[in-house]
Amino acid sequence: MPSSPKPALHIGYFGRAGSFSHVAAERRFPKEKLSECPTVEEAFARLQGGTFTHILVPIENASSGIIMNTADQLMRLAKTESSATLQIREALAMPITYVMLARPGTKQVTKIYSHRAPFDHSRDWLAKYYPRAEQVIVESTSEAAALAAKEKGAAAIAGTQAVQKDLRILRRNVGSEIANQTTFIIVGAALARTSKPTHTNIIFELPHKPGSLVAVMNVLAKRGLNLTKILSRPIPGRFSEYRFMIEFQGAATAQPAVAALKRIGQITDFLSVIGSYPVRNI
Repeated sequence: MPSSPKPALHIGYFGRAGSFSHVAAERRFPKEKLSECPTVEEAFARLQGGTFTHILVPIENASSGIIMNTADQLMRLAKTESSATLQIREALAMPITYVMLARPGTKQVTKIYSHRAPFDHSRDWLAKYYPRAEQVIVESTSEAAALAAKEKGAAAIAGTQAVQKDLRILRRNVGSEIANQTTFIIVGAALARTSKPTHTNIIFELPHKPGSLVAVMNVLAKRGLNLTKILSRPIPGRFSEYRFMIEFQGAATAQPAVAALKRIGQITDFLSVIGSYPVRNI
């Protein structure tokens, strides 16, 4: 019998066309349907609502750290029934370079739009070259470019892919004295073709008593599982209590991780494996 056709994927990416997430989505899914999503929160909502089969969103920037919007949405997802099927399936690391865009003929920049991550990365560069320009944080670099195209004296820090007919590159190599990259995650159902998992992400809550986090760290350390991310966020309605997200090297099905997760489940109030996935360079 002929094989069944591969089900079509519909990938929602963070930001507008021309964002770094859009570039990552095009590189990873060149033949699939791609749709923009203005915010990370909306991307997750539309994934859970069935509009998208998968979403691609940033999780970490090498200069500014973990993207809190994404981490918060993963933590919320972990507390739902959808977490059994909607998980992190891949992480994609992509080198990032920034340029400053402005309308043709711009001589003086009084306002700069960008996402928080480019501002964090370019802090010293901006202090040197544009110390008096107002910095306005927006949802994405693609939104920054759209705003700069409409406003006299405004500029945007974005990627070269955000160049449009109403914008020109004013300065190249913004903040290039420090190498930079962003890691994106693909969240959704299992992918038909992907590499073997190399990392695992867990979300958990702890008893509110001394040493509870140390106990989890010791479980991972004793089994040789190296941490690559750790983040704490307040638990809504539970003052001074926190929910944790940890990524460690190793597949969830490998014996060290199996043993560790079993023990962590015994000493935490809540535990969810939100994904076991490969980390790829694109």
